[in-house]
Amino acid sequence: MRRDAIFRAVAPLPSEIATNEEVLDAMSFSQVRKAQLFAVFGALAIALALGPGARSGSIPQLLTLGPVTVLNGTAIVSGTVGGAGAGSQLTVNGHPLSLDAAGNFAGVVSLEGASALDFSVGNSSGQLVDFNVPVALAGPGGIIPGSVVDAVEQAGATLLQPVGGFVGGQPLTVAGSVADKGQLAALAVNGTDVMRLLGPDQSFSVQIPGTTKEITLTATDTSGVSQTTHYKVLDSSSGLATPLGPYVSASSAVGLKIVKVRYVAKGVAKTKRLRMIVTVKDSRGYLVRGATIKIRSKAAGRLTRRAQTKTSSKVGQAAFVLRVKTRTLGKRLVMVTVARTPTAKAAKTTSIRLAKARSSTKR
Repeated sequence: MRRDAIFRAVAPLPSEIATNEEVLDAMSFSQVRKAQLFAVFGALAIALALGPGARSGSIPQLLTLGPVTVLNGTAIVSGTVGGAGAGSQLTVNGHPLSLDAAGNFAGVVSLEGASALDFSVGNSSGQLVDFNVPVALAGPGGIIPGSVVDAVEQAGATLLQPVGGFVGGQPLTVAGSVADKGQLAALAVNGTDVMRLLGPDQSFSVQIPGTTKEITLTATDTSGVSQTTHYKVLDSSSGLATPLGPYVSASSAVGLKIVKVRYVAKGVAKTKRLRMIVTVKDSRGYLVRGATIKIRSKAAGRLTRRAQTKTSSKVGQAAFVLRVKTRTLGKRLVMVTVARTPTAKAAKTTSIRLAKARSSTKR
């Protein structure tokens, strides 16, 4: 059914016609401005239509670009962020661009006089990687080919990050490697040249001060395109080493995971007690101190106290004593654990089958 079959069109009043004409006249553009707008939106439409092309390479790419158009102080960009998931972010010269579920993006960014495009890719774990593309690489029509970041990515520069991350307080020995040094013109760690340190196996090692707050690895290809990976250094005063690894406070944790739930049920049939130990870490693998951990029996009537709450220690653990009712012995006890920090939450369901109650036999 047509819409005008329901709502009959009403002729506009003469005064309304005059007002509309004035608005249209105020919104009119000069021929030069129209041409600029058509060029910008036309280039964006082409970028969206073409998208990033699939390019071969043994190393999965973090950033795959489509053709970039530099025009009238703006850049029309599109592409894909590899492995994008919840918490992934992209900014171009400080301007955030949204990512869809597959990591695709497209947009128009003002250069504001900048001589390079800076693509900054971050994720929920706090990892940050910057790609710097000189605007001078634009060819005819202001086009920078999408393959411009391929060489620096395929060089495969990386650092060997210790389990638990880098912890400051004493001099750090930083080791790393590249997959193909032939793609690079320069390689630096915190500004120190390590290209000359590459051995036959394309690895290197360099020492940096223990006061360092961040480690950066910058790889630059022969065209001037660079990739800088940022690695956080945990402050020794806020992430002290423990027998189980370094820890951070709940407010400094990035994400949260319940990595282990352990039960100690020896003698439960006699004492009707067992211990439950919960261990939590953040997404970087650091133990979390001060996380709020709540446990409860999934079914009512299994424990004398169904729910308990504690905070995790510096080894990322909270220990609970569970008092079971006699009728629970010989059955499976299902426990629900929920851990929280100011910015994250994690949950896990675990269970244990308890020993049967001892029978009292008179002789």
